Amino acid sequence: MLIEYMCQRLGIADLGKTDVLDFGCGCRFADAIVNKELPIGRYTGIDIDKEMIEFLSRNVSDTRLAFYYWDVQNPLYNPNGEALTSNSSLPVGERDFDLICMFSVITHQLPDDAENLLRILRRYVRPEGRLFFSANIQDMDGDYREMAHRPTLHSAYSAAFLQGLLARTGWKCLSLEGKTPQGVPIQDSFLCAPV
Repeated sequence: MLIEYMCQRLGIADLGKTDVLDFGCGCRFADAIVNKELPIGRYTGIDIDKEMIEFLSRNVSDTRLAFYYWDVQNPLYNPNGEALTSNSSLPVGERDFDLICMFSVITHQLPDDAENLLRILRRYVRPEGRLFFSANIQDMDGDYREMAHRPTLHSAYSAAFLQGLLARTGWKCLSLEGKTPQGVPIQDSFLCAPV
């Protein structure tokens, strides 16, 4: 359902000819590709969960799929990782992608880390590529809100602030849709193009 919704927003029938980078991949996308025979050109998943990436690398034999562990810091999920900077490099070499997607990643980022991440991902998208991601957009005083006792557990942003981050990091927002469109279980979602 989520992948079909993303394809609908992209204006394509499926991902059969698409080279996808799934940042913060988890295992749901890989499960859909392998077990539900979801069409995919190539799929690259990156996550900070080393055990999960090792499991996927050992157990997924489909050569269109590759998985990479990235040991970067997140206050909640990987506090001992390397600091995330705008110069950090993804563990995929010099590759670039038709589509970069992030589901429930920005919802777990501090503002500086969100900006660095968007800047990093910009270097890995093809000129005609797209970025699709979810975020928790709230009407609020200020740009960002967090649960002080658990930073990055549930990061909320104003739409204007995230749009500014996108502009500063080389992206243009093509569309922004609200939460749970058509009953799809997703936060607010952005479709972006590189500029």
